[in-house]
Amino acid sequence: MSRLLILVFSVFILTKFDICTASFFDIQYPDVFFTAEQGGNVTIRAGPNGGDIIMIPQGNGTVFIGQTDMLKLFQIVNSLPPVWSEKSPHGTLGTFLGGKSVSLSVSAQDPENGKVTYEKVSGALPPGIHLDKNTGAITGRIPDVDATYEFGIRVTDSHGKYADQIFSIDTRERDQCLSTPCLHGGTCSDDIDDFVCACAKPYGGKTCNINCGSMPVGIDLNNKKIPDAQMSCHYCYGDSAGIDGRLHAPQGWVGQNTNSWLQVDLGKEMELHAVANQGYTSSSYYILTYTIKYSVDGNQFYDVKNGTTVMDFSGSSNVNSVVKHTFLTPFRARFVKFIPKTFHSKPGMRVELYGCDV
Repeated sequence: MSRLLILVFSVFILTKFDICTASFFDIQYPDVFFTAEQGGNVTIRAGPNGGDIIMIPQGNGTVFIGQTDMLKLFQIVNSLPPVWSEKSPHGTLGTFLGGKSVSLSVSAQDPENGKVTYEKVSGALPPGIHLDKNTGAITGRIPDVDATYEFGIRVTDSHGKYADQIFSIDTRERDQCLSTPCLHGGTCSDDIDDFVCACAKPYGGKTCNINCGSMPVGIDLNNKKIPDAQMSCHYCYGDSAGIDGRLHAPQGWVGQNTNSWLQVDLGKEMELHAVANQGYTSSSYYILTYTIKYSVDGNQFYDVKNGTTVMDFSGSSNVNSVVKHTFLTPFRARFVKFIPKTFHSKPGMRVELYGCDV
């Protein structure tokens, strides 16, 4: 009997009657198993004179050894790293003026035509500039500084193979004053990605576009911006309170004597240019003259002066008349105190300040 017939007969006996304690060739449809006895080896030997061992999976099948997908392993081993395109040379991607919006790109290809991703792995992109990891696009707004930014980008394929490239972007500061943004005789100073206007009195604002001497801060009851909690007083008379000291308030604030004061917290530092005053709603109490102290931190106060002399401001003896004064020198403050100096019977007043944000 030929060896082939003996093998087929043996397989039939083993699978049909299961009389062996350890199967070496087992068909469990649709699978086929080769199994060695404990401690044994499974050896597949090619024929002599250059025979080959060939394993050919069909469809979406693959070849496993243990838990390792051998076909995928071979793909990884044999795959090549991505290749940077000629459009992405080493060196600078260009020189750009501050404030300019840019749209650049770097690109590389996977020799196996797979997907690649991009990642910055060294150096720094210019502030405001971003790298798209999926497309290699570099976009954003160029910072307004003179600088060179060098950075490394790594492109990686689906097998983890990668290639690095070094790039740079040069930025140049733009003179922000070229457009002459400062109005009403203001002087422009160039700054990093910005400009600063030194405004001529009484103008203020970013571009000196606001007449600060005519801009109420919002103490006035008819233009209320300062919260009630930011109005206070010291040695108030009777039931008078700080909130009564608003211009056009129904009554007005009344103090006891020259030790009294009305205080306003503006909530932020402002540059103040003028002050206005009304008397108390009754002709019984009104201020003839008063002084002003100011502070940035609420602790240390300074007098408003004309040179070295503390300035006196005249009050309003008329219930409805508004008396306005312009400060000879504007000053910056958050806290302002109105201090009675001379008055009729009791010091009474209602106030507003005028100025611009710093």
